[in-house]
Amino acid sequence: MKIVPDSNIVLALVLTLPYTPASINKMREWQEQNTELLVPTLWSYEVTSSLRKAIASRSISDEIATRALQHILSLEICEVPPTPTLHLKALEWAAKLNQIVAYDAAYLALAESEGAEFWTADRRLAEAARNLGAYWVHFIDE
Repeated sequence: MKIVPDSNIVLALVLTLPYTPASINKMREWQEQNTELLVPTLWSYEVTSSLRKAIASRSISDEIATRALQHILSLEICEVPPTPTLHLKALEWAAKLNQIVAYDAAYLALAESEGAEFWTADRRLAEAARNLGAYWVHFIDE
């Protein structure tokens, strides 16, 4: 089985977020099942940026952010290099979802291309994608 987790799910492993317990349980389940975790390459930048935001808001210290990033980057998550096809699919998904940017769409494009499930902590994104027939999209608190 292949899973594409959104960056927010992985961040919940190291930050206290409303969906942290669900994220921890899902990641544990996926590890126990030897699930292949795939992410677009923008994922690591999103994670790093989110940790930087947490530092700037004084939610965490530099030291905690550094340890958190090291932990996240040590997880068995495969960053899939971009291809023209993935970029085109992301552009299509962004249009379908009426999004100005294509960051979320990159995850959807990868999941669709790989025949994988996509998991997110963004309820609106999950619902919008499922309304478009993407029943392989899941909200973490379901």
